[in-house]
Amino acid sequence: MISHGSFIISLDFEMMWGVKDICTPEGYGQTNVKQVREVIERMLALFDKYDVHATFAVVGLLFFKDKTQALKNLPCRLPKYTRRFLSPFEDDYIANIDDRYADLYFASDIIDQLQKHPNIELATHTFSHYNCWADGQTAEDFEADIKAALVAAELFGIKAPKSIVFPRNNVADNYLDICKQYGITTYRGNARRFYARSSNAFVQLFQRFARFVDSYLNIAGSTSVNYNMLEGREPANVPASRFLRPYNAKLGTFEPLKVRRIKNEILYAARNKELYHLWWHPHNFGSDMEQNLNNLEKILAFYADCHKNYGMQSYTMSEFSNLINR
Repeated sequence: MISHGSFIISLDFEMMWGVKDICTPEGYGQTNVKQVREVIERMLALFDKYDVHATFAVVGLLFFKDKTQALKNLPCRLPKYTRRFLSPFEDDYIANIDDRYADLYFASDIIDQLQKHPNIELATHTFSHYNCWADGQTAEDFEADIKAALVAAELFGIKAPKSIVFPRNNVADNYLDICKQYGITTYRGNARRFYARSSNAFVQLFQRFARFVDSYLNIAGSTSVNYNMLEGREPANVPASRFLRPYNAKLGTFEPLKVRRIKNEILYAARNKELYHLWWHPHNFGSDMEQNLNNLEKILAFYADCHKNYGMQSYTMSEFSNLINR
């Protein structure tokens, strides 16, 4: 049994592939995604400064240098989502990517940079930002997508990523055996509160509202996880605790409450020897970069204090999984 608190950071590294169905490269692509290279460079500097480990879950399509290479490495079967716009394979989306915006979709240079940092784990975020809860797709489609993600990772000498983050937190329990089959030993499960899967629009709206309020005010208690609650299965569930919401100028007055909420949860986890798992997307920091990185540094500095005072340790997802599965 682990005898100290654990601090985990995981990042959904997806760039335009994660928002293509709701945003455009001309809009959100310019305000947020275009800044991801600088965001990651500065985040890595902060991780090094405070000796923090982190897991970057990478969409497989980001590994390629351009759309020509991507089109040569598509999965052997493609999902047929009922809502076709969810798929990057419909309507020649990849082939029609404007060369002016290629750097919003392909990021081999960033992945090369991440590989140079020993405390960074490169995990998978599926090949195509796969929607596991969407109608129309199948287990066979998902398996083909995972296989393609592993092939893409091999371009950088990454053999069988050990961790997966399901896009949009669409954790599909029935797909975990497929993950295990391909060497994936760890996944990020959803937080315990306000993340229950539901097809009811009212329930979904309520949960989103509750998550938002709870980011600033303690309405649900601590989100850290007692080690005794972790499942003994494989892939191991390393549950999320909280999404680090990006800075919002309209709510600027409440930013200290958001940061304090996270600090209090980290402190609780450190004192009670529990797991605290923080996550976000690098593109969340693209707008209002200075404010977002300032908030992050406050959180990391506080973790460093908890490391010094309570022995709290920072892990990647797979590092933590290895500990609990000993």
